[in-house]
Amino acid sequence: MDHVQTPSPSQAEPEARIGLQTKKQTDMRGVLWGFLLLDLWVRMTLWFTSLGLATAVMAALKGWPSGNPLAGDLGLTMLWAKRIGQWVILFNLIYLLELLLVRLPIPTPREGTYSTSKRGLPDRQLIWVTLLGVLTKARYQAPFPGFLVFHLANLPPLCWLVSWIFGPKSKSCYVTEPEILDPSLVEIGRNVIIGYGTRIVAHIQEADKVTIQRTIIEDDVLVGGEVSILAGVRLQKGCVIGARSLLLPGTVVGPYEFWAGAPAKRISSLQQETPPQGM
Repeated sequence: MDHVQTPSPSQAEPEARIGLQTKKQTDMRGVLWGFLLLDLWVRMTLWFTSLGLATAVMAALKGWPSGNPLAGDLGLTMLWAKRIGQWVILFNLIYLLELLLVRLPIPTPREGTYSTSKRGLPDRQLIWVTLLGVLTKARYQAPFPGFLVFHLANLPPLCWLVSWIFGPKSKSCYVTEPEILDPSLVEIGRNVIIGYGTRIVAHIQEADKVTIQRTIIEDDVLVGGEVSILAGVRLQKGCVIGARSLLLPGTVVGPYEFWAGAPAKRISSLQQETPPQGM
């Protein structure tokens, strides 16, 4: 007869905790479905209102040419193309202004650690994070013909409004835009260069909690391509981060230091050390 081994109480307790944790993680599907539905509704609303308003403004200004652009008249066809280009710019402008308008009443989340496992309504800070996450997706994944949102958001005068209302609080300009998942909690100084494919976040999500911590990049910093900068990181003045590095939460990189690796570590100082006196 086979011997059946029953778990001791000390073994059963961790197993019960693991089972409970698995159940909690499975229950998160409902929350994620809700997030996706909210994301869908916000994205569609921003899209069709921008389309409608841009079209209405063009009509009010009598911007649409008369005549068939497919009739073979090159001059008329080019005029239609020019007007469509103006309509596209107008769409992008309205889309970005709508994003800023929707962002205005939402509070910026406070730094701290918040539980996601307690029953009842989630902490208000998590609600603000969720709403801002939806707007951030709409900002960086603008639907067609929103391919100029990036340009308008980084050119005066709208860049000042974007920095003040939406974030990040930035004094730099980018040719290729980094993916900043928590723009309202990220600060970027002057003359900062950020390589293509770099991702910057200001929150850490674990199985049962979310930690929100501001991420700061000071002046004259150079960040290589495809770098991951996690919550609470501070890059001090003049430092350099090598490509494809991973900066763990809470990492502080000193002034004029070179860091690289995954996780990133200090490689060298970029300043020449003063030689001892007498040499």
